[in-house]
Amino acid sequence: MENAISKNWYMILIKGIIMILLALLIFMSPGVALLTYALWIGIGYVIAGVVIIITGFSARKESDNWGWKVLEGVIDLFFGYILMANPEITAAVLPFIIGFWAAFYGIYLFLDSFSGKGNSVLKLIAGILIFLLANVIMFNPLLAGMTMAIWFAIILFVVGISNVIFSFQIRE
Repeated sequence: MENAISKNWYMILIKGIIMILLALLIFMSPGVALLTYALWIGIGYVIAGVVIIITGFSARKESDNWGWKVLEGVIDLFFGYILMANPEITAAVLPFIIGFWAAFYGIYLFLDSFSGKGNSVLKLIAGILIFLLANVIMFNPLLAGMTMAIWFAIILFVVGISNVIFSFQIRE
C-alpha cells in the first residue's frame, strides 16, 4: 500500500487543496446561508471521496488494508450526497453531521499517528485538535449555530494543511 500511495501522493495533495479552498471560501463569506454551505461543502466531499476511493483501489494489489481507504472515501461520498440532496434538512442538522465527520477523521488521524509512518507528532496533534473541535460543534448546538461556519472552516483548514504536508512526505 505504501508504494501505491507513494505513486499517487498527488491525490492526497488534491484532497488537501480542496479542503483548504473550501476553508478559505467559508472564511471569506461567513454570513452566507447554511444552505449554500451545504451544497458547496457537499460538492467538496463528493470530489474528495472520489479521490480517496481511487487512491484506495490503486493500492489494492500492494496492501491488504486498502479497504480502509476505500471506506473513508465512501463515507466522504455519503456525507457529500446527504449535503447536496437535502440542503434544507441538512442546514438544520449540519453541525452534528460535520462534527461527526470531523470526530471520525480526528480519531483516524490519532490512531494513525501510532503507526510510525509519516509525521506522527503532526498526526497526533491534528487528530486531537480536530476531535476537540468536532465535539464543540456536535455538543454545543447554540454555539455551533452562531459560529458554525468559522469552526468548520478551521477544521477544513487543519485537515487540508495536514493532507498537503502528508502528501509531500509520502512523495519523498
